[in-house]
Amino acid sequence: METGHVVRFASQKHPFLLEAMPCLDLDCSCSIISLKFSELVPPVSAPCERLTFTLRVCLRTWWEQDPPPRSLEVETLVHEFLARFPRGRIQELAEEFERTRAVERRIKLLSLSGARDELVTYSSVLDERGGVREGITDWAYFFMFEGREFLVEDHYCANPECDCQLVHLEFWERVHEVYPKRCLRIRQQIMATFTLAGELQEIRFSEDSPSTTEHLLRAWLRRCSSHFQECRRRNEIIRTVGSRSFPASKPQPIVTSDKPSRPGKPAIQKSAPQPVRRNDPCPCGSGLKFKRCCARRTAVVD
Repeated sequence: METGHVVRFASQKHPFLLEAMPCLDLDCSCSIISLKFSELVPPVSAPCERLTFTLRVCLRTWWEQDPPPRSLEVETLVHEFLARFPRGRIQELAEEFERTRAVERRIKLLSLSGARDELVTYSSVLDERGGVREGITDWAYFFMFEGREFLVEDHYCANPECDCQLVHLEFWERVHEVYPKRCLRIRQQIMATFTLAGELQEIRFSEDSPSTTEHLLRAWLRRCSSHFQECRRRNEIIRTVGSRSFPASKPQPIVTSDKPSRPGKPAIQKSAPQPVRRNDPCPCGSGLKFKRCCARRTAVVD
């Protein structure tokens, strides 16, 4: 009857896509989940109206909550689903329910501790353990390019006073090594900046040649442009967390002196800029060390 997120019914020719949405009211103690079913009609088949329906079910009892008026056909499908849905999948839905509620609770309560001009990974907002750099790959995008495997992690500006609309994508290559022993290593390869509309702005650094890097990023844009809609949603979440973490700074009053400055001398002496050491935070605000960011070769792709 059921395979993954696709549900099949005995009385229906076409399968149905199952989408689950838990109750996100953190003050509510229920375990009710909303299930939406959408008939998957092949595009080559004759035009027909796609059947869709929803139901709300309690994960503790597996009873439907507040059933609406339905046709006999849909009512039959609901009864079949509730009676035959595998118990193991019900447990998976319950675990997913708890994970989603935990993420919503973390986003609601999280306060960022770094500087307001540091970039923030979406992974670190959802998971206190961190992101790919810390070995947590749950929230990274997976991307294949010419037989190479990449994990793509997204970074955003959390400064509420900054109006940039950018996403910084970090490409980590998964390398399967055989010598001296079989293992999987993840190494940083590329850091590139895109607008949230999907336009490539610059390449912060790359371990590949400029031509290979350009082809890789162009392939990402062609095949993964739909991800930018999700990036816009993630950016809004991080901006909300940033607004809570970094209150608006007060404008500094302009102090004037009644004493005239000496002729030929400025009233304020500027200090000489301090050199950036290799292990210092990069002054560009990427959140990376200088040696891993702007100290490397920088290229711009038109």
